[in-house]
Amino acid sequence: MEIGQYFKPNQKKIAKLNDNDWRIALKKCKEHIRYRLFQKTLYGAHTSSNLGKDPFQYYMDIACDKILFGDWEWQDKFGLAEQLIRIINSYISKEVDKYTTNKEESIKYVDIEDEFYQTPYEESDNIQENEYSSRLNTIDMAVRGDIELEILWEAIKEGKKRVEIAELLEVDSRRIDKLREKLAFKVKQIKKLEK
Repeated sequence: MEIGQYFKPNQKKIAKLNDNDWRIALKKCKEHIRYRLFQKTLYGAHTSSNLGKDPFQYYMDIACDKILFGDWEWQDKFGLAEQLIRIINSYISKEVDKYTTNKEESIKYVDIEDEFYQTPYEESDNIQENEYSSRLNTIDMAVRGDIELEILWEAIKEGKKRVEIAELLEVDSRRIDKLREKLAFKVKQIKKLEK
């Protein structure tokens, strides 16, 4: 591991500690990790398979390494236990963010506009018009009764962009993606029933 920019100031503080200080700090950290990860190591971001080792050991190792090698500034206002716990909390949050980001990237988003506006070129105008009307009716049936989906569909028909729709619904852009998925799912369900 490389030496960080806070190595010297951290080492001065570490030199003042005795074995008992370390024992107490490590015990407090273990209790804190056990509290933070209570029943969260069975699945998700904090599993052994995701982290590559036991979650408790993983976060303890990171915290100690960051202090010992000077990657993290040990601030004067915090004792050893408090500083280690701050590092642990930060890395627990980072793992959750990384896990949810990876999970979101693995989800395939279906663009309903592309799906419903594609028509085969060989068909005559009359058949295309009937199919187009049928698709619109299917979407209209799918959104019926769900206020958010109705607003989403009206905004799509008006040509509004994702950000504009998010502002209209007063939600963030990720919620719009979820609503699009929900709409696509409902449309598929209706199509199955029609067959």
